[in-house]
Amino acid sequence: MKRIQYIGICLMALVMGLSGCEDPIENPSFGPDEQPRIFGWSTVNKYFVDIKDSLVIDMKISPSAGATYKWFVNDVEVSSKRRFSYKFSDTETYRIKFEVDRNGVKNSRQGDAIVTKPFVAKTYNKKVVGFMTRDGSLETINLKNLTHLVISSAVVEEIGDQLVDTTFTTLNIPLIIKAAHNEGVYVLLDVTGRLVNMTGGGEYASYGFYNVIKDVDKRDKAIAAFLKFAKNNAFDGVNIYLNNASEDAGILKPAITLPFYQAVAAALPEGPNGKFFYTASAMGGWLTSELKPITQVEEIDWVNLHPFRYGAPEISEDAPYSGFVDLAATWESFGMPKEKIVNGIPAFGLHYIYPHDGTTVGWGNMWLYTSYDSYKSILARDAQAYTKNKLDVDDGIFYDGHPAAQKKSQYVLDQGLGGVMVWGIENDTQDQSKSLVKAVSTALGND
Repeated sequence: MKRIQYIGICLMALVMGLSGCEDPIENPSFGPDEQPRIFGWSTVNKYFVDIKDSLVIDMKISPSAGATYKWFVNDVEVSSKRRFSYKFSDTETYRIKFEVDRNGVKNSRQGDAIVTKPFVAKTYNKKVVGFMTRDGSLETINLKNLTHLVISSAVVEEIGDQLVDTTFTTLNIPLIIKAAHNEGVYVLLDVTGRLVNMTGGGEYASYGFYNVIKDVDKRDKAIAAFLKFAKNNAFDGVNIYLNNASEDAGILKPAITLPFYQAVAAALPEGPNGKFFYTASAMGGWLTSELKPITQVEEIDWVNLHPFRYGAPEISEDAPYSGFVDLAATWESFGMPKEKIVNGIPAFGLHYIYPHDGTTVGWGNMWLYTSYDSYKSILARDAQAYTKNKLDVDDGIFYDGHPAAQKKSQYVLDQGLGGVMVWGIENDTQDQSKSLVKAVSTALGND
């Protein structure tokens, strides 16, 4: 009975905020040679600050007793306080470093302070639209080569109560948008079904996007969800990529798709930089005509074409020049103005590794003997691969190197098209002398 009474008293003490029934918790003690730990530093080692503001970084240190501090900007000491407050003079990237010294034991952090200016869209001759998938990052792309960045993707599919997946767990969306805006690059949110990130193709037999939009109530809720995400994250627009047909014999019914594109147009918010872009993507091949309703939506600013993934059981180019020309001509015949056609090239290649034991390769088993290689992995095989469009490896790797990129870019100039898109730009190299996107930008007269 006494034990029960004691427990009851303790429970009452806990409720009343007393601690008489607990052992007192003491502050931890630290030896004089323990390294001070630093808390609160940016996980991506980058800070953005507007030119009119001071950059303030308030670090937490443990143990802090006896610690001294130093802050450096471009290797010049500027402060000895734990809390950093500094106003930069120019819109450029500065190297910053924070150093803690406690009894001769040091710890430090370093990163970039990127001083931004009000958004001013860069000038260009033709659009260079770069699609970056969830496999990319700010470190794997070069914003200076782009006019528009499209981040792929918000995935439309009904899973439980959710209609749109906007969990970009591997991408720091606010950071990427700030960096792009600082370079005068507009940023759009790609809205898609399930994709294969490397190639931009829809996952086989994945019809989630179409199944959502054929239900008017779900369609409107999905539109509200992805436009809200775009607005809340300061995107400059959305790109709609209805990448798979329905399970109904592969048919995209105009009675479903056209009202969807029109409903998006009717719900567009204002853009953070004076314009909220509305674009769409369309693949080549047998589904080309299924997306013709796009041409009936005047609000659509341009269409991004995918004239690749044309690989066949017969060893052949995956992104032939003829396909690039034909797909642009097809959309012009649909009634899409030339200046609204942005034609695409891949930052990957098709790698054939065929059996030589008499096995017949056809559409049913071709996938067993082919793979897609990123442009940068192709360069890793051959440092001069950028000067070619094919590597004689196994049964051939077919891709777009500088010769193909330049030829296709020249066609865009000659025909007065809107520009070139590249999928996916994280597969490009950061070596600007070999970069695919840089080659496109230069060929289009943007540099």
